Amino acid sequence: MRIEVIPQFELGNVQRVRIGDFLNSSIANDAFRRFRFAVAYMRMSGWDRLAGSVDSLLNRGGRISGAVGIDDGITTIEALETLGQVSTDSTIFFTVSGFIYHPKIYLISGERQAVTLVGSANLTRDGLFRNVELATAIYLDFESSIDLEVYRRYENIFDELLDPTHPNVQEIRVSTLQALANAGLIRSEAQAREPGPALRSRRTSPASRIPADVEQMFPPLRVPVAPPSGRIPTYRPPQQPLIIEPPTTVGMAGTFIMQLSAFDSSHRSGVPGTPEVLIPHAAIEFFPQLSLSGRKYPDAQFDVVLNTPMGRERHRYRLWYYEERATGTRIDEYRLRMNHDTIDLSASGGGDLLVVNKLPEGNDPVYEVTILPQTDPTFPAFIGSCRFEAQGKRWGVI
Repeated sequence: MRIEVIPQFELGNVQRVRIGDFLNSSIANDAFRRFRFAVAYMRMSGWDRLAGSVDSLLNRGGRISGAVGIDDGITTIEALETLGQVSTDSTIFFTVSGFIYHPKIYLISGERQAVTLVGSANLTRDGLFRNVELATAIYLDFESSIDLEVYRRYENIFDELLDPTHPNVQEIRVSTLQALANAGLIRSEAQAREPGPALRSRRTSPASRIPADVEQMFPPLRVPVAPPSGRIPTYRPPQQPLIIEPPTTVGMAGTFIMQLSAFDSSHRSGVPGTPEVLIPHAAIEFFPQLSLSGRKYPDAQFDVVLNTPMGRERHRYRLWYYEERATGTRIDEYRLRMNHDTIDLSASGGGDLLVVNKLPEGNDPVYEVTILPQTDPTFPAFIGSCRFEAQGKRWGVI
């Protein structure tokens, strides 16, 4: 038996380790064939960030099982539906009594070993990547009788939580979800706000409603952003060279990725120049449709959710088509004008990724933007999805 402490925060000598990265690495490990979890809350924001690893487990014949709570209106219909699509034995735990279902246990096992993660993190974006959370990983070797006994105790817990013959445990079925939705106990992702601070204006301080004396005692913390929403791709070393001439369009892709150049990242606050980047022609259908609306060039202005170290902010971007200069010189460029706040999140020498996600229907704004640094553990997977090259930069869609 080996124990590993996983602190998802930095304080003094304590160094942050993201729980989501630990889970992704463990689930994707070929030694494991089963992933079980029991959590109080589950959102698509958390599931999507594990989905690439879950896909790799399923593709090698693995199984997924989850026992999920629905208290406090945080777990969503979409999250439960998605879990039901990849698992035949997942369940919902609920009681009308005056207490809530509140475990956070993740068990990943194979033929000879297992790892159990027990802590405070729910299966949500911030729970897995941003909140102040603490977990303990217990590595179990089945050749040890003590380890095997500990594993069997955890397995017994899951056997009960996944057994729908018990009161308060129900299989994930359409009829069950409908009954819970009719009772107002579960809602859609668009209706049920993500736990944590709400989306704020770019000019609003996260502590704007906190008295100054309290803010002085407990000042704001800058926390690294979570990986982009949408499926984190499973990393595979590139097998083919970059494609210089991509398809005409990217179709119905949900995520656009592009590596920023040093020039892109140079347009920072206090530096002359417009903070905008060129968008490949083949990717233009991913963005809002351009039109002539009184300005000189066809364009579209739209709001985005920008993930920042201080929280999620609403920003306004402009996409426009620059056909030719006043002199008649043909340009033929699509340009995405962001703002200095966005560029400031990137490394000044370039190399980081601009990741733009389309959020599920009903969200406002529709687009979410993350600047993914080269230091993020998920960077190799995302840059590996950039199979095209345009204007000397790598880009791709997933």
